[in-house]
Amino acid sequence: MMAVYDLLAPHYDAVTGDSAPEAAFIRDIIERRHGRAVTLLDLGCGTGGITALLAGAYQVSGLDISPAMLAVAREKLPGGTQLYLGDMTSFRLDASFDVILCAYQGLNHLLSLAAWESSFDRACEHLNRGGLFVFDITTVSHLDQMAAEPQIVQEFAGNYLLIRVRTADGTVFDWHIEVYELQPDGRYRLLTQTVRLRSFPLADIRAALRARFISVEIISDGESADTQREERIWFACRKAA
Repeated sequence: MMAVYDLLAPHYDAVTGDSAPEAAFIRDIIERRHGRAVTLLDLGCGTGGITALLAGAYQVSGLDISPAMLAVAREKLPGGTQLYLGDMTSFRLDASFDVILCAYQGLNHLLSLAAWESSFDRACEHLNRGGLFVFDITTVSHLDQMAAEPQIVQEFAGNYLLIRVRTADGTVFDWHIEVYELQPDGRYRLLTQTVRLRSFPLADIRAALRARFISVEIISDGESADTQREERIWFACRKAA
């Protein structure tokens, strides 16, 4: 069975663009809350765009469920960087870390609150004492907004990306992705994949985190006073020392 994003892995970096601002934002979150951090595990590391940019500051490792994404990551990360093929809800590693990161809304790919809680458990188990779990999510309101749009079209390096977001029940959102890949003869090859995303009310997420971590901080990624209506929300969670 093909893992999510396997088919689109060669184009992922071009579509997402420059990861440097994201990496700088993440590093600031970490430095303000865990200035002595040395080791970092990137959950759902994908092609390693964020992981590679943090490699200069931390001893990084990555975990992803997609072999194709990990193959791309391997090419850009320092030699010897540990990369794990695994599921963020069930991984068991013979290692622990000062920081565990999950960026680019990786948690939203889990379609039940129980799966989110399993991922929180795995993160907590693999953190050193006093360690930091940092992740971001797409909010329920933003998914609703995306589903209300007819489609998204983006051009990159002569290729075209088309995304339609639809939901049948207002709970799980299907992102129908089409990439029109330019071929040497000038024709286009169509690549298609559907990615399913879900979010949950912030109160439910916060409650699940507080059952596992001694402190849970919500970091706004926008200017709205109503975090539930923002597109993205960051969390910084500390494990007991």
